[in-house]
Amino acid sequence: MTLKNRSGQAVAPEHVDALRTTVRGQVFAQDDEGYARARLVWNGYFNRHPGLIVRCAGAADVVEAVRFATRHDIRLAVRSGGHSYPGHSTIDDGLVVDLSGLKGIRVDLQRGVAICEPGLLLAELDDETYRFGLAVTGGQVSHTGIAGLTLGGGIGWLCRSRGLTVDNLVAADVVLADGEVRRASAEDDADLFWAIRGGGGNFGIVTSFEYRLHPQGACRTGIVAYRAGDHAAVATGLSAFAATAPDRLALAVGLFDLADGDTGIAIRYVDTAPAEDTGALVDALAGFGPEPVLRTSETMPYPKVQQLADADMAHHRRYYTRSFMIETVTAEALAGLIEGFRTRKSELSQIGMMLLGGEVARVAPDATAYPHREPGFLVTLLGGWTDEQDDAANTAWCRETYDTLQRFTSGGVYVNELLDEGERRIVSAYGADHYRRLSELKAKYDPANTFRVNQNIKPAAPADA
Repeated sequence: MTLKNRSGQAVAPEHVDALRTTVRGQVFAQDDEGYARARLVWNGYFNRHPGLIVRCAGAADVVEAVRFATRHDIRLAVRSGGHSYPGHSTIDDGLVVDLSGLKGIRVDLQRGVAICEPGLLLAELDDETYRFGLAVTGGQVSHTGIAGLTLGGGIGWLCRSRGLTVDNLVAADVVLADGEVRRASAEDDADLFWAIRGGGGNFGIVTSFEYRLHPQGACRTGIVAYRAGDHAAVATGLSAFAATAPDRLALAVGLFDLADGDTGIAIRYVDTAPAEDTGALVDALAGFGPEPVLRTSETMPYPKVQQLADADMAHHRRYYTRSFMIETVTAEALAGLIEGFRTRKSELSQIGMMLLGGEVARVAPDATAYPHREPGFLVTLLGGWTDEQDDAANTAWCRETYDTLQRFTSGGVYVNELLDEGERRIVSAYGADHYRRLSELKAKYDPANTFRVNQNIKPAAPADA
């Protein structure tokens, strides 16, 4: 394989040589030293071989790479942290615009913002901001890149108290398909600002994010776990608790194997601003049914909380996922999740839920491209395994379990947890009205659909077509 255009024709070597002299960053062709490592992404399920990788040294390199791809009609993919579930960080034969080396960050204490380059990982963002006693909503895995997380919405431990990552995005610099650099904010190109707050990478490549920061100290966190047989009491208690839980309290529910072969229901709580009533809140979580089989509690710096799930999301493991949202946790739904967990084909596969609501639900649904503002839970089925020979069994488990649980869904889906599941599911990620507006804005900013290696929003046809 080599660098090819959309027609399948090889791009002449002299064009690649010209690009090498134009950019400041590294350019990796398939026979270059360092290419084998540079092409790897987090999800080992995708073993792709780009024709060319441009590891950008600055925004100007991004502009040059995009113009090169447009000029020679080359398909391009964009990589920041490389953490894309569906492998959109890489592409066979085409060009990867690699942002992983762009790790600049500046905390502006006077304005209360962090100005960040797109190659930062959450761990790097958290480490810098927390040193000033500040944070911005991130995800739940510290080796996730900030760019893809932000552009899809940004759900994490702080979202109930501080909103989604997109709710805290103040401005961004965006390289469009023609190489023009636009400033997107409420005052500068409000349409583009609306679209990138949830619309993914459909509209351009962001070279700078400006986030609003919030005071953040140590958290109180722990686990309260029950046996699967207590699922009815847990579902009733959890639903009632979630309806009145303070915004500062984040909750995630996961399933795990107990030593005696039974299945456990683990409720991970994170009190992001511990107060006098923290103990009472944990007592309430421990009062859903019979005595919990596990109860832990510890004080932990916020960046450490962000690392709690890192080991479960190891690099280069094979992953396959399905995701959906539910309004509340019923006994029947929880029983279905437990049954799905028990039939998994790999011990590395996971099923979990995250409580939404709080500040997320207080933002108007039409304020950003991310539309799902209703309270409820995000449910994730994540197949994980290591051997390619087990691909079929594990992907089938994920799809079949998802199918059996669809009767519980409220219809929403988080775009950052979609695989390549077809246009209908992309519409479900946004809703018909949001998708229509996004499609119109796609036609405005990227009419040729240059940025299509993503959860692609097709450009709307001209009105007179």
